[in-house]
Amino acid sequence: MLAGGSVFIASAIALIARPDLFGEFIGIVGQEAFWSLRMTGIVLIPLGYLMIVVRSVASDSVVKSYAILMSLISLGLGIVTLLAPGEPNIGRLIYAIVGFLFSTLYVVAIALGRNKA
Repeated sequence: MLAGGSVFIASAIALIARPDLFGEFIGIVGQEAFWSLRMTGIVLIPLGYLMIVVRSVASDSVVKSYAILMSLISLGLGIVTLLAPGEPNIGRLIYAIVGFLFSTLYVVAIALGRNKA
């Protein structure tokens, strides 16, 4: 969860600071799209921070519950990235794969009974 939270926060900073570069990376252009990317970045900051806090101070059952949630969120972000409007490109594929990878890693950690996923 520490890695996932760190990636979410790094992505959020990129989305807020330069939505145009991030949009270009995943094949999305236009001021409306950049506004949406910036809003997504703002939402990802508390989510990423919460991931780090939960991993650090929560009980194992809370961490497991949150890992299930984050697996679904990561899967959803991967799917939405692939379905986003604009020209599909390698950047979009890479970013979607990152979402699917985190989703899979959460499921594996839960299945293995890893504490503090």
